[in-house]
Amino acid sequence: MSASVLAGVAAGLLWAVPAAADDGTGPEASAQSTGATLEVHSSDYPDDERFHGAPDQPGEFTFSSVGGDTKTYYYSLNSDTCTVPLVPDTPGGSVTVTLTPYKDGPNMIYARTVNTEGRSSACTRVYTFLVAPFRDPVAHFPFDEGSGTTAADVERPGETATVSAGVDWIRGRVGAVQNHQPRLEGTAVRTHGASGTGEITTGGPIVDTTETFTVAAWVKLDSKDANHTAVAQDGTEQSPFHLGYQHSEDAWVFKLPPADAHLPETPAWTYALSTEPARTGVWTHLIGTFDAATGEAALYVNGEKQGTAVHEDAWTASGPVTMGRGRYQGTEDYHWPGGIDDVRFYDRLVKDTLMPGSRPDEQTEVWRLANRFVALEGHWRLDDYEGTTVTDASDHALDATLTGDPATVWNTAFNDWIYVPAARLNGVDEYFATTGPAIRTDASFSVAIWVRLEEAGTDPVALSQDGEQHSGFTLGARNIDGVDRWVVRMPQADTAGSPWTQVASTSPAELDEWTHLAATFDATTDTLTLYVDSFEDGTATHTTPWHADGPVRIGAAESEGALTGLWPGDLAEAQVYQGVLDDYGVVTAKYGMAAVPSE
Repeated sequence: MSASVLAGVAAGLLWAVPAAADDGTGPEASAQSTGATLEVHSSDYPDDERFHGAPDQPGEFTFSSVGGDTKTYYYSLNSDTCTVPLVPDTPGGSVTVTLTPYKDGPNMIYARTVNTEGRSSACTRVYTFLVAPFRDPVAHFPFDEGSGTTAADVERPGETATVSAGVDWIRGRVGAVQNHQPRLEGTAVRTHGASGTGEITTGGPIVDTTETFTVAAWVKLDSKDANHTAVAQDGTEQSPFHLGYQHSEDAWVFKLPPADAHLPETPAWTYALSTEPARTGVWTHLIGTFDAATGEAALYVNGEKQGTAVHEDAWTASGPVTMGRGRYQGTEDYHWPGGIDDVRFYDRLVKDTLMPGSRPDEQTEVWRLANRFVALEGHWRLDDYEGTTVTDASDHALDATLTGDPATVWNTAFNDWIYVPAARLNGVDEYFATTGPAIRTDASFSVAIWVRLEEAGTDPVALSQDGEQHSGFTLGARNIDGVDRWVVRMPQADTAGSPWTQVASTSPAELDEWTHLAATFDATTDTLTLYVDSFEDGTATHTTPWHADGPVRIGAAESEGALTGLWPGDLAEAQVYQGVLDDYGVVTAKYGMAAVPSE
């Protein structure tokens, strides 16, 4: 591209030619063929080589022409089609249009003109502007300290929230290795509800609640005895929003009062409620959003949009953010009984749709917040050399017990892919089992294990977790139409005779060869996925997940209320996670390492 053309772009003009073609080899049709020089300007997205706005944030662009009698402008964004018409009030006049860029980085407008005689200029790239990435949270409290009286806001260096007396530090849902007893998932805080003890407060407000904002948090509710607020921001009489639990509806709620005044909690409040009852004792991801442009308040539960309502009376508050309680009728109220983790605030809406041009494997921002933060809930290396106890290498401390002969299980197998000792099971009566569940099988989860199969046709299971009648999932091999294939299966109910959802490998299972199996269940999209040697090998839709609250079994499973699927061969490196592993996480698990949390 010539220097004169680049100068035109930098000046914010939609240039006209005579000009060289983009490859510099010769002339091309130009706006001079219509007698007009076309210009474009935007104060929202100026062409000044600086980043502005964000993907999905609209801006105004004005098309105008100098000279000629332009009847219609035709334009396109990020494609050289020039098919969208813009008609000025009078020939040669200007037209302003609102365009919404769908990606960050360089965005390009292509355009042409058609005059009153029907002559058209060439469709040319005429305007380039830079779009900033989505803005990070304006505040983020991971609660990974594990102890102490302050919690860091990692988005604002030096800013902290005060952790009051009565707050416990507990095992968290997500996080990083920072506390004195490291764990991949970090720690969280726990407040005590009805006793009114324990809260976490900032030094001042974080979001202007008359403007667009988002609040997100992982919460674990211990009691449904009353209304409870996990996250809020203080006004004088009320909190301008509450994210938490609504007792009268037995639902998760994002609610907003109409004024900072002494008033009853009546239908005048705005309620975005979950469609399903809130669950106690389960880490649940909540997102509340308020769109100032439309007035819509929305609630997302575990990555799914479940409730919306229109809030017409937004007001802002100058008090601190409160985690563990809200404010109602001028007093501290709605104290939260349970865990709170990974609280985030944004001065924008988090995105629940993908932009055009997204990769096929890309997920929305809402989905990532609810699913991509994996938590290692069990890791049994199976590299022992004696005894019947297998230590859980995660901090869950869910050790497994061997049913079988240690003399033949240990010191007889070796995984020569990752160079670690392994366990050898006889396929008759040997397996490992924990004392209880490691994961919620009705939420997103991931499992992985190395296997070496010695016998065909036995439908063995390498890894599972028991329910009453069936395992909530099984990962192993199965004979399908006379051919053994690697499979992941989930029963559609924990009842006798239940059908199963199954994903089978495209290639047969190889005997006497080490193979790494992994599977993920995405509860947001109802997708069950099988990986073989870290490559995705198939998916299926599973719409009826349920929680299997029995022990993890390694080398066996449960079906129709009976022990089944005893594994004939070798096993190594069994791992289970809450959350959905990405491709990199599956590879990490393959090499015997714990996958780290990622966004």
